[in-house]
Amino acid sequence: MQKTSKDLWAKGDKQGAVKVLVAAIEKTPAQLDNYLELAAYLNALKDTQQAEKLLQSALVRFPDNQDLLYSLGTTYYAAGDYAKALTQFQQVTLPRLENDKLYMLASTYYAQQDYAHALAFAVTAQQHEPQRTDVNLLVGDLFLALGDFSHAATYYGQVLTQEPKSAAANFKVGLARLAQGLSNEAYFEKAKQLDAAYFAQEKHRLSDIERYLKAQQK
Repeated sequence: MQKTSKDLWAKGDKQGAVKVLVAAIEKTPAQLDNYLELAAYLNALKDTQQAEKLLQSALVRFPDNQDLLYSLGTTYYAAGDYAKALTQFQQVTLPRLENDKLYMLASTYYAQQDYAHALAFAVTAQQHEPQRTDVNLLVGDLFLALGDFSHAATYYGQVLTQEPKSAAANFKVGLARLAQGLSNEAYFEKAKQLDAAYFAQEKHRLSDIERYLKAQQK
C-alpha cells in the first residue's frame, strides 16, 4: 500500500512527505487540500520562501480562497514579516476561521510587542473558545508581559487544569506566582521533570522576573 504524505511525515520522512505532495499537486492541480498541507509542511521545515511561492501560485488558481489567505498569513508570521501577516489575516472573513484568525492576530501583535492590541484579540478568542489551551497560554503571556501577574496566573491555571502534564503551563504558573511573591518551586520542578529541554530554554525568564521585582522595590 502506498504511504500517504501524513504517514511519511509522522514517521519522520519529512522530505518524502513533501515529494509526495509536490507530485500530487502536479497530477491533480485542482485539489486545494494538497497546497494547504504542503504549505504547512514547508513552514514547519522553515522554508517559508517556498511556502509563500506555493500559496501565491495557488491563489492564482483559487482567487481569494479564505484557507489560502489564512495559510499565507501564517507563512508571513513564520517568516517574521508581521506587517504582511496582519494584512493577510485581516482579509479572512470566513466564520469557520474566525477564532484562528483572532489567535494569529493576537500572536502577530504580541511578536511586535504591541501588547494592548494583542490582548484585545486574544481575550476575544478566549471568550469564544474558553477551553482552548493555546489561547489561554497566549492570554496569560500577554498579562505577564503587561505586569498583571494575577490575571496571568489565572489563565495559566486554566491550562494546568486541562493539561496538568504541560511543562509550559507548569513553568508559566511558576513565573506568575514568583512575580507575586507566592510559592513557586514545585511548579518549576514539575516543568523540569516533564521537559528538561523546555525548562533549560526558558530558565532565563526567572532572572527576568527577579530583575523586574528588584526594580519595583527601588
